[in-house]
Amino acid sequence: MTVPALPTRHALLPDRGRSRAVLVGCDADTGSRPSLGGPENLTAALATALTPGGPGGAFRRGNTRVLRGPRRPADVLDALRRAAEEASDVLLFSYAGSGFLHDGGLALGVTETDPLRPADTGVDLDAVAEIMRASRAARPLIVLDCDHAAPATARFTGTAGAPAVMAADSSSFRPMADHFTETLVEGLTHGVQDGPEVLDLATLQNAVEAAYTLIRYHVENEHIGGPARVLRSGGRELALGVNPAFGRTLARALPPHPDVVDAQEAW
Repeated sequence: MTVPALPTRHALLPDRGRSRAVLVGCDADTGSRPSLGGPENLTAALATALTPGGPGGAFRRGNTRVLRGPRRPADVLDALRRAAEEASDVLLFSYAGSGFLHDGGLALGVTETDPLRPADTGVDLDAVAEIMRASRAARPLIVLDCDHAAPATARFTGTAGAPAVMAADSSSFRPMADHFTETLVEGLTHGVQDGPEVLDLATLQNAVEAAYTLIRYHVENEHIGGPARVLRSGGRELALGVNPAFGRTLARALPPHPDVVDAQEAW
């Protein structure tokens, strides 16, 4: 009897046995209430989108650590160290919450972070990057949805051994901001129309920016600023899931590029 061949996993997807993810969300100091739109619940939704059932999921649930409202910086860094010791392919660190600039660096807020002393009471992003550099992981990635992500992204760009970075230009959790994590989850869940077979970081960047442009087009409110950009450094060799809209039309799929929305507006 002939045994059917197993489908080949796309090379850009994480090797699930050798990949780990640490996803952190903290509502403290964001002004968000514990609701569907808060960092903690959106982080849980991101975890669900990254670990669906079936062969196309980016990560195994057992290899994905979700920290909702961690109290101390050590809680985050200890979880990341464990993941870094185990990962040899993709090592993903995601943070949604408040970011605080200090001495040219960025501190990520946790429940006990004092905004007046972020360097001493927050998670130092440089410490996160150092742990990831020391890992055997071949494809480290940091995803940020917080204040002041832009200078942090620039800080890692072009640095030898630095993790790839994808970040919101501005926090999703401030008034009038674009919803980066929420839109990213939409893209991972419903796909990108006319996009490739898998959702690499460049495809996701273009699709999230296209969604921002589409919102601005439909709202038609001159008091709403232009859409925030999605910042990215590296990561073209990494995908975070298969594209549910590949080869078919899905109503909730994100548009592939802002130019598509601009063309619709011109038409």
